[in-house]
Amino acid sequence: MSTRSVKRTLTVTNRCGVHARVGMILAKKAGEFVSDIKLLKGSYAADCRSVLDLLALGAFQGDRLELLVSGVDADDAADAITALFDSGFYEEKEAM
Repeated sequence: MSTRSVKRTLTVTNRCGVHARVGMILAKKAGEFVSDIKLLKGSYAADCRSVLDLLALGAFQGDRLELLVSGVDADDAADAITALFDSGFYEEKEAM
């Protein structure tokens, strides 16, 4: 298998942004893949396996983040992380 690199722009759509629960969800999902998964906001790069790194992004609703994934399962990893962002981390469904 060859190493792939994927880059996407994601928008934080959930009301509370990337907070502790969202960071835990992201870190758990990232742990399912062998690829290196990073989220960038400005010049800061967060390792998606680190909740503290993700919290340090200071990402709020409406912020645009760059997703950088490299590794043998980069496409699957990028799709999974993108799906979490697209779902708003299921926060609106839980509020009902």
